[in-house]
Amino acid sequence: MTTLSADTGTGSGSARCGCCDRAMPESRLVELGSTPGVFICDECAVWAARRSSRLPLVRLDPRAALQWLRARLRPAGPAARTIPILPTTDLDRTAAFYRAAGMQEIARYEGYLLMGLQGVELHFTTDPDATGSGQAFVQVPDAARLWKQLKSQNLPGLGPVEDREYGLREFVVIDPDGNHIRVGSPARK
Repeated sequence: MTTLSADTGTGSGSARCGCCDRAMPESRLVELGSTPGVFICDECAVWAARRSSRLPLVRLDPRAALQWLRARLRPAGPAARTIPILPTTDLDRTAAFYRAAGMQEIARYEGYLLMGLQGVELHFTTDPDATGSGQAFVQVPDAARLWKQLKSQNLPGLGPVEDREYGLREFVVIDPDGNHIRVGSPARK
C-alpha cells in the first residue's frame, strides 16, 4: 500500500493509489478510514464500497443537482405562457358555453372571467375597449378525439375537423360572442 507522504516527497502534487497504483492528483485520493496513512483513488473507493455492501451504491456528480435545477428554472423561450383575453358581452352565457365544452370556471371578477381545463386557460372580458371578436389556438394531444366528444354533446359553433397542409389536424369552435377558438394537434400519418 502506498502512503501519500511517501509519494509526495518530490512536491509534484501527484501521488499513487495504494490499490490500483495509478498516478493521479492528491485531490483524487482518499484516506482509508480503518488504515490511517493509506490512500486510494476515488474510483477504487467506490469499487470497495460496492464490494462491502449489499445495498446499491450510486456515485453522484455534485454538479448534476445544480444542472437539473437550472434546467427547470430556465423558461422555455421568451414567453413561458400565453393566455388570450377574449371579448364577451355576457360572462354568464360565456361561462355556460365553455362549461358545456368541458372547461371549468377558475375565477370571476367584475367584468372578467377565467375558464380552464388541464393547464389551458381562456380569459374573457366585458371591457368596452375589447370590441370585435378574438382568436385563440389551443394545442391538445388528439384534436380528432376531442372533436368527436364535443360533436356528441351537440356543442353549438363547432366546425369540421380537418387535416391542414401545415401538419395539424384542427377544428374551430365559434362561441356566442364570435370568438374563434382553433383547436389542433399534430396530424397522424
